[in-house]
Amino acid sequence: MNREWGKPGHGSQRGAALVEMAIVLPLLLILLFGIIEASWAFAQQNDVRHGAREGARAAAVNVGDVATVGQRVCDSMDVVNPAEGVTVTLTPVSASGSTGGLARIRVDAGLQTLTGFFGGLFGGNVSSEVEFRTEQPADSDPAWWGGGVGGSYTCP
Repeated sequence: MNREWGKPGHGSQRGAALVEMAIVLPLLLILLFGIIEASWAFAQQNDVRHGAREGARAAAVNVGDVATVGQRVCDSMDVVNPAEGVTVTLTPVSASGSTGGLARIRVDAGLQTLTGFFGGLFGGNVSSEVEFRTEQPADSDPAWWGGGVGGSYTCP
């Protein structure tokens, strides 16, 4: 009986599919989870940008003090969990408190992961900064932006 071991259908190919799957499956899973984590990080970055724009809009029309603007930012974010340490910072740039003055809002949030595999790969923080012009004069209340020097608010 003469067997040719190199031809398909014989014993030499029995474990090849299993070995190939053992090599390829981890790479495919890393790729899949990497795409999921990158998409989640991108969604969080967009949410922080949206919160900063909403805060700039609220501060430009003099909605209230730093806490009021900060709470509006926290309420406008859907993807990022505000309880995970979202910080809103308002800073006057020029002519604080007057119409047409420049101000800046910065929103910082901790990056949350879904799988936990790639937490350090994307960094631990997402942030957005918006510079805007005030459309209405700030209140004469010294609590407005920390008495004209700015202030910070951390979401509850």
